[in-house]
Amino acid sequence: MNPSGDRESGPSRQRRLSGFAVPLLGAVLLAAGAVFLSLPVRQEEFGWFAYAPLSQQAFAVQGLLVMDAEKWAGVVLASLGLLTLAFWSGLLAGRHTRRHTRRHPR
Repeated sequence: MNPSGDRESGPSRQRRLSGFAVPLLGAVLLAAGAVFLSLPVRQEEFGWFAYAPLSQQAFAVQGLLVMDAEKWAGVVLASLGLLTLAFWSGLLAGRHTRRHTRRHPR
């Protein structure tokens, strides 16, 4: 309710809710991505052979890490979380600039 006793209008309440929900969603996505990325990595055995005529020594890859579905999900979720937070902060900065220029016209 506002000071006059009326119920709040829809847009101001909705704006306040979106101002809280969007950064919360971004933070949750970022945290979920971090959880997926922090899961232990499985080390796979991988065999590979190629002919290298100019090389006089063998090339062996030690500790090859293959990204599985959990790691890719972590990268995607963390990226979406960062994009959401960047969008929200840009939107907030734009609103602040627009309000500031309305109060103090040049």
